[in-house]
Amino acid sequence: MTERQTPAIVLTVREYGEADLLVTFITPGQGRLTGIAKHARKSRRRFAHCLEPLSRVVFFLSPRTGRDLEFLQKGELVQSFPSLRRDLPRLGAAAVLSEVAGLLAGPPEAIGEIFASLEAALALLDQGLPPDSMLPAFLLRLLTLGGYGPRLGQCLKCGQEPAPPLWFSVPRGGVLCGACRLEVPGPLLSLNLGTWKLLRLAQGMPREKLSRLRFPRPQRDQSLAVFKAFLFHHLGRGLKSWSFWEKVTEK
Repeated sequence: MTERQTPAIVLTVREYGEADLLVTFITPGQGRLTGIAKHARKSRRRFAHCLEPLSRVVFFLSPRTGRDLEFLQKGELVQSFPSLRRDLPRLGAAAVLSEVAGLLAGPPEAIGEIFASLEAALALLDQGLPPDSMLPAFLLRLLTLGGYGPRLGQCLKCGQEPAPPLWFSVPRGGVLCGACRLEVPGPLLSLNLGTWKLLRLAQGMPREKLSRLRFPRPQRDQSLAVFKAFLFHHLGRGLKSWSFWEKVTEK
């Protein structure tokens, strides 16, 4: 069986049997994969420092015949992003983005850019950029790449540039004019003009420029409330990482 290698970002790690670890990770070529690191709990030499969630690594692996799981032969650490791990809000933002990237890494044409966007977000958070701005900007990018991008340019009902007061349709994933909101079934969430402008700007930006955006606290909170409700509606459940983010950022 030919060993192959792939760049990866570790998403989750849990115990498997008496000595193994079950590792879920995202790759730029195949999206989200899960593999068994044999005897990793007893001997760390083959996986030195590279089985921590949010680590950027290279995995050497071979497929398990007839099964969905991979065999992880060994790993090499590329970047552990140590600074973001020492700051709880940055760690919370990274956890949300990694969970969403793992869930959305499905469209084959978008897998590489989803991986690159997650890696870029982790690097920026590690450099100290504000999680209040990085989380909504990169979350919107991941949703758009994964095929769940909200429609922000025109009103869902009339097709014109939306006129305040603005509303966001959770089931339809887009913005509505105040005059059109009564014609579209809910749930609907209020969206102030500043939040809408920031989100529309972020959606049209290339990845390399997203770090320039700044979301003030009210716009951050409103953006994330929209994304939280939208994800819950379309995934059928909440994100495990979201409660951690809310806990470490509550005041």
